[in-house]
Amino acid sequence: MVMRIHPVRESEASGAIPPPRSGTSIAFEQAWSAIHKDGLVPDKAELRPERFAPFLRTAYLVELHDEPERRILFRIAGEAIRNALDIDLRGRNYIDFVPEPHRETSGISMNLMFAPRPCGRWVRKEVVHRDGFRQILDLTQFPVSDRASGHRLVIGIVEGFGEDSVHAPDGGFRFDQLDREHFIDIGAGLP
Repeated sequence: MVMRIHPVRESEASGAIPPPRSGTSIAFEQAWSAIHKDGLVPDKAELRPERFAPFLRTAYLVELHDEPERRILFRIAGEAIRNALDIDLRGRNYIDFVPEPHRETSGISMNLMFAPRPCGRWVRKEVVHRDGFRQILDLTQFPVSDRASGHRLVIGIVEGFGEDSVHAPDGGFRFDQLDREHFIDIGAGLP
C-alpha cells in the first residue's frame, strides 16, 4: 500500500511538494502498518520489539497530554538518541527542550494524529547543542493508543544523529523546527 504524505497547511492545489522520506522511514511505516489493529490505530499491547528490531536504537515512544508541563512525555528513547544527546529522556517533557517562544504551541499538532482521521506524521527538525553544533533530524511518527490507561502514544524514529560525529554531547540542547510538518495517510485520509 502506498501512503501519501502532504504538508499540513497546504493543499495539493498549492503545488507544494513535500521533501522525500528515506527508505528507513518507509520501512518503519511498513513495520507499524503490520501491527494488528482493531481500526486504524493499534493498541500498545500489540507493540512487539521484534517487529521494530531494525529501529530500536533510534526509536522513541511518547505520551501525549493536554497540559503544557506534561504535553509530550518521553516513555522510551533508544540508545542512539540517548548517546547523541547525552541524556536519558524517559519521563522528560519534550517541551522543555524547545525554545521559550515556541513552547506554548509546540507539539499541539501531534493531536491531529488521533483526530477523526488518524494519520502518521513526518517532520524535519534541527537539534542545536549547547556548543552550537547542529544536526538535522527527520522524525517519522505513528499513533498508538493505550486502551488500558486511555493515553495517546506516539511511536517514532529519528534519523540524522551521526554515529561518527566529532561532536561530544553534553546533555545541553534544544529542538528547532526546520520545515512544516507533513501528515501520512494511514487509511483515513488527511486532517
